Amino acid sequence: MLLIRKSLLRSGQTAVFRVGVALLLGAMLLSANDNHFYNFGHPLDQREAAWVDSVFNNLSDDARFGQLFMLRAASDQDSAYEANVEHLIRRYHPGGLCFFQGTPEKQASLTNRYQALSDTLPLMIGMDAEWGLGMRMRETTISFPKQIMLGAIQDNKLIYDFGQEMARECRRLGVHVSFSPDADVNNNSGNPVINERSFGEDRYNVSAKCFQYMMGLQDGRVLACAKHFPGHGDTQTDSHLDLPVLNFNRTRLDSLELFPFRVLSQHGIGSMMVAHLNVPALDNRTNRPTTLSQPAIQGVLRNEIGFEGLIFTDAMEMKGVTKYFGPGEADVEALRAGNDIVLLPADFAASMLAIHVALDSGLLDRTQLYSSVKRVLRAKYRLGLTVPQRVQITNIGTDLKAPSSLLIKRKLIENALTLVRDVPGRVGFPDLATTRFASLALGDTTRTEFQTACGRYAQISHFNAGKNIDSAQSARLLDTLRQFDVVLVSIHGTRTKAVDSFGVTNPQRLLIGRLQPLATVALTMFGNPYSLRFFDDCPILLEAFTEDPMVQQAAAQALFGASDIHGKLPVTSSPKAKYGQGITKVFPQKRLGYTLPEAVGMNSDTLALMENIIREMIASGAAPGCQVLVAKDNQVVWHQAYGYQTYEPTHPVTLENLYDLASVTKVGASTISTMKLVDMGLLNVDSAMSRYIPELRNSNKKDLKVVEMLIHQAGLQAWIPFYTRTLDNSLPDPSIYRPAPTTNFSVPVAANFYLRNDWVDTVWQTIFRSPLRENKNYKYSDLGLILTSRAIRNVSGLGVNDFADQNFYQPLGLSATFNPWQRGWTQRCVPTEEDAYYRHQRLQGYVHDMGAAMLGGVSGHAGLFGTANDLARIFQMLLNQGQYAGKQYIQPKTVQRFTTRYPGSSRRGIGFDMRESDPKQTMNMSALAGPRTFGHLGFTGIGVWADPDKNLIFIFLSNRTYPTMENNKLIDGDYRPRLQSIVYRALK
Repeated sequence: MLLIRKSLLRSGQTAVFRVGVALLLGAMLLSANDNHFYNFGHPLDQREAAWVDSVFNNLSDDARFGQLFMLRAASDQDSAYEANVEHLIRRYHPGGLCFFQGTPEKQASLTNRYQALSDTLPLMIGMDAEWGLGMRMRETTISFPKQIMLGAIQDNKLIYDFGQEMARECRRLGVHVSFSPDADVNNNSGNPVINERSFGEDRYNVSAKCFQYMMGLQDGRVLACAKHFPGHGDTQTDSHLDLPVLNFNRTRLDSLELFPFRVLSQHGIGSMMVAHLNVPALDNRTNRPTTLSQPAIQGVLRNEIGFEGLIFTDAMEMKGVTKYFGPGEADVEALRAGNDIVLLPADFAASMLAIHVALDSGLLDRTQLYSSVKRVLRAKYRLGLTVPQRVQITNIGTDLKAPSSLLIKRKLIENALTLVRDVPGRVGFPDLATTRFASLALGDTTRTEFQTACGRYAQISHFNAGKNIDSAQSARLLDTLRQFDVVLVSIHGTRTKAVDSFGVTNPQRLLIGRLQPLATVALTMFGNPYSLRFFDDCPILLEAFTEDPMVQQAAAQALFGASDIHGKLPVTSSPKAKYGQGITKVFPQKRLGYTLPEAVGMNSDTLALMENIIREMIASGAAPGCQVLVAKDNQVVWHQAYGYQTYEPTHPVTLENLYDLASVTKVGASTISTMKLVDMGLLNVDSAMSRYIPELRNSNKKDLKVVEMLIHQAGLQAWIPFYTRTLDNSLPDPSIYRPAPTTNFSVPVAANFYLRNDWVDTVWQTIFRSPLRENKNYKYSDLGLILTSRAIRNVSGLGVNDFADQNFYQPLGLSATFNPWQRGWTQRCVPTEEDAYYRHQRLQGYVHDMGAAMLGGVSGHAGLFGTANDLARIFQMLLNQGQYAGKQYIQPKTVQRFTTRYPGSSRRGIGFDMRESDPKQTMNMSALAGPRTFGHLGFTGIGVWADPDKNLIFIFLSNRTYPTMENNKLIDGDYRPRLQSIVYRALK
């Protein structure tokens, strides 16, 4: 800790000493490892010294000098390129290779080929993968957030975890050196080359996060490399293209640019990379890059800072050096300046020749070169490069994208999102029922992942526009969007450089400005935080840094209160968007989140086994497609759509498709509405149903209790085929049905199919007068729930559809509805059946159940349409004892009573089905489900189950009745219980 204090004092920044010390101490204390393993000032043991001396003595001078070079390699080039690399390895014995673009499989294969050729000693393999292997292998490996996004994170332990994961991936790929972290302090928004590669503008934040990144890498046995010494953060020139000049005095350099490198040196970083910068305060020779500067490297880095590790040059192919120094000459100057490894020489053969010439002329000191060779050998010893190296290629692609890796990425993203402003205090949007939402994605003319993810939380109308918005399009958008309360604006297709205005166009800025007086604008910037300067007037501003799909999903969750927000801006963009600015939002009762199975202790690979069963199901003709959702601990961990809406492969099932939920209506509408009325004191389930339905008082049902009907022990008939009485020779009786609505024929049964009004009363009278069975043993019946819906209407004054909508669906933000065709959602609905026995048409958007259809599509036993996502929120609310997102929908005692097995029943709660406890009876769900599991099945191919002991929800939606309800393959194949069993096996 004394070293930290001396480092801070040497910087001369005593005014912010306490804050800086606290930040750095917090970072350092997160790892107990003193990191001497890669601190070359600390000899590892006598075996190391003996090995280094033995290898050194057995090498020729050419092989020794070859160790001082790391050559370019790639796995996306042709055979001639690969042959040239092989030639250089055989001829000049380079110390290592730095890989660039390609694929994991090809890189691993080439690494094995090249390592086999390096018979002198193994190659040291490096990669420039600051934000993950995806930096070089975008399509096949993981791209983690860039450092500027990580700079917003307040929990630095996450940076350590990221470093460890990077080490695991590098080692799996056969990589020993990661050219990271970037230790530049970026305080220049116009920086064209560092910018988002830096942790930000604050030296303490940069140093703390670099330390954690370094510790994670090196604890994982990968050599970290801090770059770009002496600091590339305040430049206007890209050193790939020219030589930047850093015209700051030594006091400024010590206090800012050099600060992170000094701290990292004192705490054991294994290597550093020197930038191609011209810094007159360190070396006043004209056009002299720091890479070739003995005063900068030997004078400052070695002698003043005391760095003992490996020193790499930046790539010697870059214009920052090649513009002023030729091949061979530049490499000699680099070695003379004190670099240990010349990275990517422009001409390796010329470099080797130039070394011998320089030694003969006395320009190079042989002792100094030998010292660098031994330092390289020490690094190889500590990296385990004492024995032949071989990468296991089998499963390498899968291993590099392990679920645990994606979970780390997700945690980084969630903790980096930064709420810059929330002037109206609306983020979390607690009142979904009365808020009209629209989304407007700018820069992307197709539905974005962010829009889709927001749509999981509320009913949202989506709009899109490109970068160039003309006045007519702008006027149309404004005229439409003024109808909404909140417009979720997102900016996509951004750029990283200030010269490009970060990809934000004037038409976009003007449109947002004109929209603000019309609605509350909640802007999410999926781009560089420096671009926030354009939006100082936006009342709600979320900085999301990049439009990675995982980031878009996380941003939606943050805005809707499904995850907390902790990020702080890592840079200053404007007076209203300063470094360290960010509102912390903690939502005590969160909405359902969406994450990876591993986040809640489940196994992704096991859950993926469901796909085999679903393929079998579709291939067997049990159902053409389905939605599957698994949620645990208030997190959705599996939410997938499979197959097609019909057996014609034209319309794939999407997660937004509505399914006819059939008897799940009994719990998803009638039962929860009954529970609400019980809480309101308007209904008592222990009372006779005739108390709420006067027509029953003079019937054989006058003494039947509400609860008896809800547990299916009222002695009611199972169902009544009302529709058969309306047919004439199997065809609809034209005296009872009309193809268009009229005054007397206004009950919609199907498309262009209307029932005579008086038949609704006929249905009810048939139920009232229906005979009872001889006993009240368990007998599943639709009639009890049909009567329950009548009671709900009589008590509340609202049909079950409207009561459930007002009390549950709207405040929960659901798309669940009765009669979706009335809302123009027919095409959004999955077809249920090709009806050839009653309605003689395709049923889509109209309820399948004949009785519910004859009641106008609204009944207590059937009629509800919805998505798996809708049901997940209803059942999570029930698992939460009636609470969801801070709102108490049903009292806990009521939830407990209804979802508890009714005394004397083997499988029923009040309204809810439960796991069958009688071994003599057919099991209604997976045998692995807990005994308190509750839910319901639906005739059309539906299943929803919630296990309170595991806080686990399983939902399966299909249209197994398509094309005919006579298809029982879904039931015969036991598909729902088999899928549910996999969910339980996925629990760790």
